[in-house]
Amino acid sequence: MPASLQKMSHNRKINPNGERLIECPYCPQQYLLVWDDKEWNSVKDWIRVAEAAVRRSHWLHGDIELPPTLKVLAKY
Repeated sequence: MPASLQKMSHNRKINPNGERLIECPYCPQQYLLVWDDKEWNSVKDWIRVAEAAVRRSHWLHGDIELPPTLKVLAKY
């Protein structure tokens, strides 16, 4: 299962071994980045992709989908 981005409910506890809170930089909306054990080695890249998706989708405030596979950007 690839990582997914879900709306965060305030009553939910975060599992630091497989989840990370992603906050919209423009408003108080929060999302939960969830990954499984197979994705642990790409967590930093998934966090970067999720934060970019939240920034781009700020005005929509709907469900934000992450790409089905992670494409790591080339470093210059």
